[in-house]
Amino acid sequence: MRATTGSGARPPAGPPAPLGFARATRTGVDCAGPAGWTDPPGVRAGRPAPDVFELSRDSPGDRPVYYRVGPGRVEWGEDLRAFQEGGSHRPPRTGQLLALVHGTVPSPDATLLPDVRRLAVGTVVRVDAAGVTVTRQRPELAEPGTGPAEAVGRALDGLKGEYAIAYSGGLASAFVAVSALAAGHRPVLLHADFGGARGGGSPAVPSPVPGLEIRHVPVDPARLFAHEPVSGREPVPPLPDTEVPRRLMERLSESCGLPVVSGGLLKDLTSARLPEAGTGYRGWRLLGCEPFHVTDTLRGLAEARELLGGNTVLPPGPYDRESADGRWPGRPGAPGWTGATPLPGLTEEGEEALAASRRGMLALWKGHLDFLDPVSGRVVAGLEERGTGGAVLPALDPQVIAAVAALRPTKLGRIRRGVFHNHLPLERALRGRRMHGLCRAPAGHWLRRGALAHLHRERVRLHAWLERERALADLGVLDVDRVLAVLRDGRELADHALPVLRLVWVCQWLRGTR
Repeated sequence: MRATTGSGARPPAGPPAPLGFARATRTGVDCAGPAGWTDPPGVRAGRPAPDVFELSRDSPGDRPVYYRVGPGRVEWGEDLRAFQEGGSHRPPRTGQLLALVHGTVPSPDATLLPDVRRLAVGTVVRVDAAGVTVTRQRPELAEPGTGPAEAVGRALDGLKGEYAIAYSGGLASAFVAVSALAAGHRPVLLHADFGGARGGGSPAVPSPVPGLEIRHVPVDPARLFAHEPVSGREPVPPLPDTEVPRRLMERLSESCGLPVVSGGLLKDLTSARLPEAGTGYRGWRLLGCEPFHVTDTLRGLAEARELLGGNTVLPPGPYDRESADGRWPGRPGAPGWTGATPLPGLTEEGEEALAASRRGMLALWKGHLDFLDPVSGRVVAGLEERGTGGAVLPALDPQVIAAVAALRPTKLGRIRRGVFHNHLPLERALRGRRMHGLCRAPAGHWLRRGALAHLHRERVRLHAWLERERALADLGVLDVDRVLAVLRDGRELADHALPVLRLVWVCQWLRGTR
């Protein structure tokens, strides 16, 4: 999914490298890795015994590995293009395309290419005299050595050189900055300056971090959200959910010539659900808990617990009523991209194809997240939703994951004075540095606002473009005229900005595959 649609990793430049292989023979197992292969973090490929080959992943990482199983043989590599026979394209099924448009993340081992799987966390591919077997083995977390802030500092030590931090002025990026300071580092903080097209998730003047310089980097939003760079030569459709953050990080890195570190996934990692917080004797704290005020006064604990089961939970702050996708921080279940509001205009055939595809994807996600430990599951789900953006993410470091996993849920979230406070390890570290007034927009908020601003700005040009590009309409699953009506109506567009933008990108990709 990194080079497909999950995490946003960019395929390597140049021609694809030959695949590695392992095959069972009468005398044992023959194997050879891809050209220049080194095991990505969390992945192991080798011979645990002379007549056995194993490929496995025991922790989430920013480098995807793909594999394809044949009779007595497995092929693997990091470049999804290498699995395309002669560079040919077989577009995903219609239901899969509609699921992408509507924000459903493909299942954890899916690539949307026939017979090609992604090596998901906990997967073990074994080749021996009996042939090829694919099993799951729940990975063991590393032993925690320090607290989360110290673990992030040690992960930054491992960079062995200068780096910059992508600084939005939010909780996670500020936490990375103060962790770097505590480790004795002085990285520059890069704040994306969108000028007059500023989104709602990134303040114009972010909170200063005492001891660190903030450098404002001019960023052209039109270049971030433009669909024209999508060529159709990609193995599967790039989507703005992962490609726009990658373009942004690329711009920040270019501005300073350094690798960029991001606080991405740290809020996912340190998130708790309200049922896990200390609710007091027999749950009495629930009665005064601020999140439930959205539904009126509670008559008793039974009603509170019923709402609790429905995840009616909102974090404190200026974005309390923000619900782009109907999911709140810490909610369990399959990941979904921001802005999953159904796109108007689906035909009956399109609705059936979408429903069938979504059911399959969500069922596989539920099984995978139930299989993983809760902390790893939160990281894996967050990685699929937003990817790495091409940045270095301390949240993927095994010691950082282990440090958070060692904390009790009540150390991650609690009810205090009628308010549910989440991400407590991040909050505590920042209070120690006397940092206040940080941006608290939910993940993906800036992307949704940016997509809306881009579509509004380009609505005349995109309206004419969509009138011509009717790939999904030709398949009988979408009424493009209804989508054009959404593009003309500012109120409807505000509700459907990301699905409309995804549709534009998918149509551009389909155009290039023809």
